[in-house]
Amino acid sequence: MPHTLGSSIQEDAGPSFLRIPRWTAAGVARPGFADHRTPLPGDLTSGIGDFAREHGVTTESVLLAVHFKVLSLVTSERHVLTGYVPSGATRAPLPGRMEVVGGSWERLVREAHAIRRRIEENAAEAEETFEAVLDLSGRATAPADGTVLWVGVRDGELILRHRQDAVDADHAGRIAGYYLAALRLLTAAPDAPHHRQSLLSEQELQIQLHGLAGERKALPRQMFVELFEEQVRIRPDALAAAHGASRWTYAELNDRANRIAHALLGRGLRPEDVVAVVTERNLNWAAATLGVFKAGGVYLPVRPEFPAERIGTQLERSVTRFAISEQGSTEMLDEALKGLGHDCPLLFVSDVYEENPGAEDPRVPVQPGQLAYIYFTSGSTGAPKGAMCEHAGMLNHLYAKIEDMELAEGDVVTQTASQCFDISLWQLVAPWLTGGSTRIVDTDVLLDPERFLDEVVTAGVHVAQLVPSYFEVLIAQLEKHPRDLGSLRMISVTGEALKLELVQNWFARGTGVRLVNAYGATEVSDDTMHEVLDGPPPRDFVTVGRSLRNVNTYILDENLSLVPLGSPGEIAFSGVCVGRGYINDEERTRQAFVPDPYRPDTRMYRTGDFGRWLPEGRIEFLGRRDQQVKIRGFRIEIGEIENKLLAMPGVRDAAVVIDDGGERARNLVAFYAGHDALRGEEVRDFLARFLPDYMVPTYFHRLDSLPLTENGKTDKRMLKDLAATLGHAGGTYVAPSTPTERRLAVEWAEVLNVPVERIGRSDDFFELGGTSLAAVRLVVKLDRLLSLAQVVGHSVLADLAAIVDAGGTAAGGGEGERTSLLQRLSGAPGAVATLICFPYAGGNAVNFQLLAKELEREGIAVYGVELPGHDFVGAAEPMADVEEVARRVHQEVRRRVSTPILLWGHCAGAAYAVELARLLERDSAQPLRVFLGAAGLETVEALRAEIEEVTALDNREITVRLLEESVYVELDGLKPERSELVGAAYRHDVQVTNRYFMSVREDPGSYRLRAGLDLVHAADDPSTAGPCRQALDGWADLADRVERHELPEGGHYFTRTRAAETAAVLIAACSDLVKHRSTDQA
Repeated sequence: MPHTLGSSIQEDAGPSFLRIPRWTAAGVARPGFADHRTPLPGDLTSGIGDFAREHGVTTESVLLAVHFKVLSLVTSERHVLTGYVPSGATRAPLPGRMEVVGGSWERLVREAHAIRRRIEENAAEAEETFEAVLDLSGRATAPADGTVLWVGVRDGELILRHRQDAVDADHAGRIAGYYLAALRLLTAAPDAPHHRQSLLSEQELQIQLHGLAGERKALPRQMFVELFEEQVRIRPDALAAAHGASRWTYAELNDRANRIAHALLGRGLRPEDVVAVVTERNLNWAAATLGVFKAGGVYLPVRPEFPAERIGTQLERSVTRFAISEQGSTEMLDEALKGLGHDCPLLFVSDVYEENPGAEDPRVPVQPGQLAYIYFTSGSTGAPKGAMCEHAGMLNHLYAKIEDMELAEGDVVTQTASQCFDISLWQLVAPWLTGGSTRIVDTDVLLDPERFLDEVVTAGVHVAQLVPSYFEVLIAQLEKHPRDLGSLRMISVTGEALKLELVQNWFARGTGVRLVNAYGATEVSDDTMHEVLDGPPPRDFVTVGRSLRNVNTYILDENLSLVPLGSPGEIAFSGVCVGRGYINDEERTRQAFVPDPYRPDTRMYRTGDFGRWLPEGRIEFLGRRDQQVKIRGFRIEIGEIENKLLAMPGVRDAAVVIDDGGERARNLVAFYAGHDALRGEEVRDFLARFLPDYMVPTYFHRLDSLPLTENGKTDKRMLKDLAATLGHAGGTYVAPSTPTERRLAVEWAEVLNVPVERIGRSDDFFELGGTSLAAVRLVVKLDRLLSLAQVVGHSVLADLAAIVDAGGTAAGGGEGERTSLLQRLSGAPGAVATLICFPYAGGNAVNFQLLAKELEREGIAVYGVELPGHDFVGAAEPMADVEEVARRVHQEVRRRVSTPILLWGHCAGAAYAVELARLLERDSAQPLRVFLGAAGLETVEALRAEIEEVTALDNREITVRLLEESVYVELDGLKPERSELVGAAYRHDVQVTNRYFMSVREDPGSYRLRAGLDLVHAADDPSTAGPCRQALDGWADLADRVERHELPEGGHYFTRTRAAETAAVLIAACSDLVKHRSTDQA
């Protein structure tokens, strides 16, 4: 039997599906396929042949290597899957998998050559559909329905057949060019590193570097302050800013700002000295901000209610020279100033006005590259980062807003964002460059959408900017109470991904108000892309738009190379927009701000966001780079879960966080805002339809609305704290009520790394994150007060406590349960069938717990077989061979099971299932179905080699390998002597099951089964993929009926990772029983 021990079979492991990125114009979907034909020049053809002869490979291997390289480039994936049709073949494509990593072209070809040989030598009937196919058969072949790119070589031409609704003709031509470029580079310099060489044509490079960059527009020679002062001279009496009932003209605002500037200069402020403005959002804040700019200082906004420690950290990191505040707003600031390591005088705005150090313009020269402001943003490490931006970048952004928002004289813009959110700056000052005015809206007004809309109308607001969550609130308000929106003509939405549903709902209201989806980062002077919308977008998502003026936008790979158009990569920006970095933080600056490899003497900022270009020159936002986490050995993209949550009808907003109760007790926790009747169980069931089990959150919490940060984004830190406080969703918490329940709760808490106050008497050990080895650790801690079987079979706290109080006995339990091999995992009277499961090598009955829960809903009882000697808490019972285990289980089945029988053997467990089926058939009790999971029947030689390999390893070495392969991610949570018992059991199971199958191979006629066999495997399981796939054919010698069921993915242990999908296979095979049960219940 193939086991996941050792590296030789891992090289063919890979994805079960590879999607070719789409590239067609929005709304254009031509049917059918089209061909792009490219002649192969004679010198290139001869060069390929020369390379093949010189390196001892075939031309087919060269073409396959280039095919893998191009697919990796186009998809931005290292692990590549393709269909492959060998030369002269007349069959369907075979699966070929390769990990494309760095190295020379020659090495790439050698690896592809080895893969090609294995594909052809181990060819079996393929049941897969591939989006990409390399067909070297030389025949005229029609691609399968699911194929997107079909590549072949015939009559001296490279033929790229493309599905027109997925890839248009221009893009097909570009992809064909990648093949030719790769072949040219390979034959010209075989030793060159292929990962350092671009396959993009000069034309495509020019499109990306120049055609997709923002329009080049010269900035004025004057900076912001001088341009503002021009407006003061033009319209001194025009309204500049309003807040509540207070209104200041341009002259009044300029007068107060000048006084603040002179006060700072008179106290010794120098260019680029940092000044903290610690005020509420009001007109004094506006004057202080403008005054800092006029004095040549650097503006640092600080909210007065921030904790003193946070204020102190920002002032210390930025070496703040002065602080400006108002009386009554300095409690936290005063405390922060006491702890500073440098002098930072405090100025009060009212004192400065009264002091009147001068009201004329200070005329301090400001250069384009001079530092303008610092905004502290949250850091992934928890420490805030102070992003520094310069005057030229600030001014360029202001003009981009003026152009796309069409700001003009007399226009009113709402200032709604917190002063510590970078968007607050343009909201405040952009109108002052066009003769417009700013309306500062108080937070209490924003909290009441009706009052906010009143202010928009009465103040004659033309432009507003909101975060999507608040925009959604406004839409809901207008749905309940429709009204005229006065002069409002445009709303900018920023800060979070804008959902298509919101845009559709907005335009369905017919307000006539346009939308601008804005995207950028604090580090690049705020927004760098705008999507201006006059109606719903033509695609099923909202793009982040086009590059703004003077902004260079790139989509890059990990080596900072441009990826092909349409391919996913990291979004990066360069040009005047890019700031200096993070103040006094060299390490994080070095990570995010790098030299632009395409434009000399230019800084580039790596956003950490992923996106891809679309044919219309816009970018599709694909999520964050740092949203990938690992839980119980599985890599998970948080954004993928959140997107599925948002797709559920009735869910308005959603976020997923990690409840990090320790390395082996991390759980996904979902929060969602939706209608009152939407229960967590419904949300869980919805996600289970689309996501693997390990990506379905453990806990679900419905909130009226998700908490937001001061910048209007979902506050995930608060949600993490809330997750730790709330515990699990569903049901009412009932505290443990007896001494035994309370003791068990304490033990559970320690094993699961869950706060003891979160554990109730009705909680299930496995629903709280328990795994098979967590159960082992629990039994060890309890000093065998309970058996592993009892923990598995009675996993609710109150039930386990009752067993302890009864002296270790329970219905169907007690000492008999300790020695029984059949452990009930689910099921009750009335079951229509019973599934008996044999675990993989080194496994336990508990490994089928998730599958049992899925099948219980369909009336199928599930027993797991606890193999003798596999109770790793140290039971003295010796291990047994296959025949002995099957004999004992057979005896128990005859006593305990009266329903039709189903058998499941996973990998090594297939041996026990086959032997038990033989015994049942001798009794004329033929099992209904025999399912073999992740199991092939190998040759005698391969079986013997595996025995020799595992026999040569000691227990510790086996344990280490199991840990490395994430088979038992909790092994290192056990004491060494306990964890090594798993290694011993693993070795024993491989030895006895392989010997059994050697006997089967030598005399298959003696082992034939009337019941037939159902083979269940996952496409991405290395033990049944690639060269190992032919081992599945071996089962044909044991039964007349052999059916295969392939899951798209799930790996080797898919009963855990894809429990719902596995259950669906079983249910479909037993559909008559399930239908009969449904009829009876009806």
